[in-house]
Amino acid sequence: MSSVDQWNELADIFGSAGNEEDIPEAAADNICIAWPSIIKGIEQTLPDKKDIVALDYGCGGGLFCRQLHSMGFQVTGYDPSDALAKSAQQNVPADVTITNSTSVIEAGQKYDLLSAIMVLQFIDNIDDVIETITKILTENGIIIYAVFNPAFVYDNMGDQRLFVNSPKQDVAYMELKPGVQIPFYIRSDADYRDLFDKHGMKEVYRDLPSFTAEFVDKYEVTFSTRHPEFLIQAFTR
Repeated sequence: MSSVDQWNELADIFGSAGNEEDIPEAAADNICIAWPSIIKGIEQTLPDKKDIVALDYGCGGGLFCRQLHSMGFQVTGYDPSDALAKSAQQNVPADVTITNSTSVIEAGQKYDLLSAIMVLQFIDNIDDVIETITKILTENGIIIYAVFNPAFVYDNMGDQRLFVNSPKQDVAYMELKPGVQIPFYIRSDADYRDLFDKHGMKEVYRDLPSFTAEFVDKYEVTFSTRHPEFLIQAFTR
């Protein structure tokens, strides 16, 4: 993942608690656009929700941990940023485990569901990470994630728009605070299929949820919504 120090600097943006009536603005696109598709993917791929053990990998402020808990799952949230993990601990019910320690990955615990919302595109050594997280899934476990849709990235690149150009064609920078530039890797759905295929995983869900009229009307959208922002995929063995 990108520098932990950089994510610590963004904790005030992504660590807000929010609620159904007051969605944090920085998380609005995730919650309003990505979450419904991710939840749909979970319900389609894990129809039996009894005793499901879930890990939210890169849990940020813990909001999706809270959502998974409300769906009846036993939830652990992991984020390497100590500032975000501290925020998440304040945002989730007491029986949700939040940690910034890799012990949740290294301890041998198996998970039926691993979610990763806006995480994988920030990882450079992606093949190593996919190998690690697929090993902690149960036999029929599911990994589901959201990343930036490449078409959305290219449509919002440069000229003081959402993303900053990089000398490398497949890398860009997200700058939500002046001077805090976090690199991310532009990968297509086919790129991720190839990566997961190496580890015996097959795609079972894919979606590119469009911006809704309600979202555009409610939130101050200063970027192009011509293309869906999120690429959502799920894989299992």
